[in-house]
Parts: sequence; structure tokens; C-alpha cells
Amino acid sequence: MQPMILQSDFGYADGAVCAMYGVAENVCPELRVFDLTHDIPQYDIWEASYRLIQTVSYWPEGSVFVSVVDPLSLIHISEPTR
Repeated sequence: MQPMILQSDFGYADGAVCAMYGVAENVCPELRVFDLTHDIPQYDIWEASYRLIQTVSYWPEGSVFVSVVDPLSLIHISEPTR
């Protein structure tokens, strides 16, 4: 079974990273899960992309990368005009 590698902008202040591990464990107890990083700056999808590019070539073919980074800062929310 190929490994799953996680990265996120969650940080470690709450249980979000642990919850991801719990979901993976419930889906497939034999799955090997590794952390790339959980210190991506919030909403920084470009930093997340860079971290993936830095590391993906070192993992075996078929490895699964899960990157969870909210792109909220790219969405412009404006007041409706009257």
C-alpha cells in the first residue's frame, strides 16, 4: 500500500490534524500516513504548491498527497450594489 502524505494550513493549535489522522485510520487502518507540514501560512496556496514541488519527487510512485489549504484570500466578497 502506498503512503499518504498530508499538508495543511491548520497548524497544531487545535485538533484538525488529529481529526485527519482519525478519518484515515477509520477508512484504512493499514494506511501509512506522514506529515509534510501543517505550518503553511493560512490561505497561502502558492506556499503549499511550493512545498509539494519540493518533496513530491522523493516519494514512491503512487504516493497520495493530500493538501488542505483554504484559498479564502483569493475570493473577493463585496457588498451588493443598490
